Amino acid sequence: MRSLIILACLLFYGNIWFAQTDTAVYNSKKEIVYDGKRYRVYNSWLSVGAGASYNTKWPKDEKNLGADFTFHLKQYYFRFGGFMSGSDFTASNNYSFHLCYALRKEAEKFNLSIAAGPSSSYFRRPLSDSSDYNLGTVYNMVGGFAAIEAIYKIKYDVGLGGQIFCDYNQAQMVYGVRLVVYFSGAYRGIKYGYVPPKKK
Repeated sequence: MRSLIILACLLFYGNIWFAQTDTAVYNSKKEIVYDGKRYRVYNSWLSVGAGASYNTKWPKDEKNLGADFTFHLKQYYFRFGGFMSGSDFTASNNYSFHLCYALRKEAEKFNLSIAAGPSSSYFRRPLSDSSDYNLGTVYNMVGGFAAIEAIYKIKYDVGLGGQIFCDYNQAQMVYGVRLVVYFSGAYRGIKYGYVPPKKK
């Protein structure tokens, strides 16, 4: 719960730091040139990855797989995604989906974002700690989701990074980390007439 409060504060008070440069006048076709190629300033991206997590009501280390698609409406970013977690990647018993408002800071070599919003979870609660995991109780819960994502760009529109997340509802809290791969839709083509700067 503390993680959600901290992320909510970052979301509402970090808007100045995370805002894209020169967002006073929105231009959907605004581009930058990097390494002889054109990239759209306002762009969507996909993050996919796997990692470790912990469930407060089932005190065992878990593994999780997740994917997030972040898109923009004008200069405002929103994130739709989900993850599944369980004792192993092939033994998931928790499925969660979320729709978040996101803040973003992008530069040539990194992409930082924070997001928070409502979530919907479907999960089975083990009734015993036996090897066969008697998953007899089914829950459908509405809660809240928050995440911080940091990406190092290998190219302007492809990168690797990490994500810290927390999903909370009245029945449980799942939090963890993921190693993610980043794919951006910023690429718009080659900049014709581009002359690379000469090395000194």
